[in-house]
Amino acid sequence: MSRAIKVEDQVYNELDRLRGKGKTFSQVIEDILGARLKIFELLNVVEGQLKYQDWKQRQIHEVLNK
Repeated sequence: MSRAIKVEDQVYNELDRLRGKGKTFSQVIEDILGARLKIFELLNVVEGQLKYQDWKQRQIHEVLNK
């Protein structure tokens, strides 16, 4: 099923530029949403690594100060 959505001219032009030949606007939007999800997943990984590094530094600091 297809739906119509309204977008500003600037948004349409950018989507059209990203679309290229042989792609639909739906495919472009799916690609953007997929990339967005991957970025959020990557940010969660980085955040977890930073929290782990912070925890590890605190543990080292505690051991050295005993």
